[in-house]
Parts: sequence; C-alpha cells; structure tokens
Amino acid sequence: MNWSRYNTLFQSKRFGNFVYNALSNTLLELDAAHYDSLEHLQYQKGESKSAIDSNFLALLRKNMVLVEEGEEEELLLSRQKQHHAACFDTSRLGLTICPTLKCNFRCTYCFEPNHTNSSAMTPETVERLISFIKSYKDIRHLSIVWYGGEPLLAFDVLCHITEKVMGLDLCIDNFGMVTNGYLLDAKKIARLNDLRITSIQITLDGPEEVHNTRRVLAGGGATFQRILDNIDALMSSDYKGSCAIRVNVDKKNQEKYIALRNTLLERYKGKKLKVYAGHVNNNIGQTYNHAYILDLQEWTDFNFEQHNSNGKVPATNFYPSGNLHSICGYQLASSHQGFIVGPEGELYQCWEDAGKANMVIGNIHKDEPFTNAALQSHNSISTDAYNDPDCRECNVLPICGGGCANKRMRTKQFGEKGVEFCSPYKDNLTVFLKKYIEIFRKREVCEAVLNPKSGHANKPGYRTISPKQKNASAKSQPATETD
Repeated sequence: MNWSRYNTLFQSKRFGNFVYNALSNTLLELDAAHYDSLEHLQYQKGESKSAIDSNFLALLRKNMVLVEEGEEEELLLSRQKQHHAACFDTSRLGLTICPTLKCNFRCTYCFEPNHTNSSAMTPETVERLISFIKSYKDIRHLSIVWYGGEPLLAFDVLCHITEKVMGLDLCIDNFGMVTNGYLLDAKKIARLNDLRITSIQITLDGPEEVHNTRRVLAGGGATFQRILDNIDALMSSDYKGSCAIRVNVDKKNQEKYIALRNTLLERYKGKKLKVYAGHVNNNIGQTYNHAYILDLQEWTDFNFEQHNSNGKVPATNFYPSGNLHSICGYQLASSHQGFIVGPEGELYQCWEDAGKANMVIGNIHKDEPFTNAALQSHNSISTDAYNDPDCRECNVLPICGGGCANKRMRTKQFGEKGVEFCSPYKDNLTVFLKKYIEIFRKREVCEAVLNPKSGHANKPGYRTISPKQKNASAKSQPATETD
C-alpha cells in the first residue's frame, strides 16, 4: 500500500492534527501518535504500516489515505467515466434562452458585445426553438433560464415561449431568470407564478451611490432606487419563488459589500431572498479596467474576511463540495445537452459566450443545428481536466474537477493570457479546511453545553469529522449566477 498523492497531512496550532484525502473527500482528526505514524508513512513510503492498529488501517484504506499500486489511476478513470456520462446524459436538456441581447444598462464590466442589438426572437425562431427541444426524444427533464441582454425587454417573447414549452409533454424542472430588475414592475411580477419562474437573480452592486456609478442606464442615469422599489414589490407580492441578489465585487466596491448585504437581509427578513457576492471576471473586449479585478487569491481572501469580520458562513461551511465536474454550477460549457440560445437562433455553450460570433456552435434554423464541431469538441473534450497531466498530479483535482471549463479552453486552446481557471482550493486547501474545523469545533462545544450527555465515548485517537457526503455522481442543479 502507498501514501495517496491526494492526501494533505497538516497541523493546526489551535485544533491539532489532521489528514485530508481529496479522492474520498474525507477529513480525519488525529492525536499526536497517529499523526506521527502517518507522517512516517508519508516520507518512508509505508515502512511502518505494520505498527498501525488494524482498525485505523482499515479506516485509512476505506478513505483512500492508503492505496494499492494503480488504485488511484483506476479511481480517476472511474470518475472520468462518470464525468463523461453526466456530460452526455440524454435524459436532461438545459437551455439558457436569450429572447434578446439588447440591454437597457451599460454596466462597466459587461462582457457581452451586442447589447445595442435591438433584435428579439421572431415567431419563426420560437417555432424552431420548440422543434429543437422536441428533437431531443429521450429527455425527461427540461430546465430553462431566461437571460440576455435584458430578458424583460422581450417579455412578450418570453411569455410566448413559455406557453409553447408548457404544451410539451415534458417534466420541467424549473424556470429561472437573470434580470437587472429595472423593468420588473407590478404587472410583470403578477405573471411570474403563471410563468413558472421559481428563481430570479437581480444585481445590486453596493449602496446607491456606488451602484449608480457601475450599473447605469444606456442613455445615462441612476438605476438603484427603481430596482429597490421593484424588489420591494416582488417581496410583498404573492410570488412563490425565491430571489437572489448578486453583488458583483471587485477592488472598487468590496468594502461596501457586507453593509449592503446586512441592509437587504434586514429589509427582507423572513422572505425567500439571499444575498451573495459575485466575482467580476476578465474577458476580452471589456472596456473595464482589469486592474480592478480581484485575482483568485484576493477573491479567496475576500471571502474569508467576510467570515472573520462578520461571521458570514457559506452553505458549504468552507468544506470542499467534492464536485465531480467543475466549479461551474450549470455545466453548460462541457455538457452535450446544455446550450445558450440567442435571439436569432444561434447556439453557444457558455453564458459568457453570448453575442460572440466566434463562439457560435450552430443555429436552430439549420436542419443540422450544429455546424462547428471543432468548437464543440474543444468545449466537451479538450477541456477535460482528467486528460491534463498537470491536473492529474494536482492534489485537489478530485474536488475541483478542473475549474472553469470555459476559461480553461480560452487559456489552453486559444492562448488567452491572464485568465485564472483553477479552483481556490489549489493554493488554499488547508486554509479552507482549518476554517471548517473551527466552525465544526464551535458547534461541537455548543452541542456539549446544551446536551452534556452527547460526549464522544471510546476515543481511539482518531475520528472522521468531515460532513456526510452526497453522491459524487449526482447531477448538480442549475445555478443562475453570472455577471
């Protein structure tokens, strides 16, 4: 048996000794003696394993801390197969539909080049879209996100498509919408439930004086107060879905984030609303000053600062999610059945490609919709981290899945410079784990105080403290999170 290359053996001055394995996504807490045994195994290549008691040895084997020769390669191949199976899953179709690419805003960091294009989907294109959906004979689940441009500029088209889709004999998992919120008036809010829109994302980039310098009307002018009024109307309506407020964060507004978050959560207390920070990315063609962008390390530091200063804990409690695929929640870029549909029927494979002629993979008006097989191959095959020698040696591959597929392609295949596609875990794994341990221990202390009889009996000098894991091959749910 060998020491796994996906192990991380580390110590914390506050909390003790630990070993983490990325293949099993398991964290073990160790006393000094067991830590010393593992440290010896790590550097002496297993010479002292006979000195380890059988129960501990079984735990190490179960959680892949110790592996047999060739076992890791077999596991990686298995995960790669699961990854491909998910990408080529024919039972699901995920569509992000842009009824128009026109936008009534001129946000400073926007990555879309065609926001002045006033065209919207024609009735003919809508019919072709329905035919395109029906051509996928095996799908049992359909999910749709309304996107743009600004989708509410083509609200009638959105309603028309919804009516057509609802007439299909399909299980519709969800409708979501990404909107700037400026046109979300009471009349449109009243229709949301009938349109089956269960989630809405709206962006506010800080308090009024900050937001109005970043997200301005196309002809100039403030947008904050009207958006806030519309959110008020949404939250006081009979809308049954949820709302997410995204705050796009960079060096110019990062210090304003937490105050806005607290204000919004207090304002809409008890409502189905969340507030989260979004990372402003760099894209070719932006007029935005890239010097303002938080690099991957700065972005990680920002998120930890939110917890250290304000006690904000993410849903994951900082523990790695064990994602089989990548850090993208929607998986469109590498999915065989996930597409962005533009207003003229053009097809893309990533939200950030909408409106870019060189990233079109086909058009639904064609008898054979897919006309750029090379670009499709780049998206689904060339971005496969399991085929990248550097990634296969990286100790966080099993929990990052290769990072952002679109950015990986832009970097590795197209030679774009300055694009970071890796997961934050790559350089900060132990920082994330130590923060998780801190939260775990605090909760354990609270439980002991509230329930003194809940103490741990029979402590052998080691224990598993990672959260219960979901099935790694489970299909991740679409996430409406973008700039």
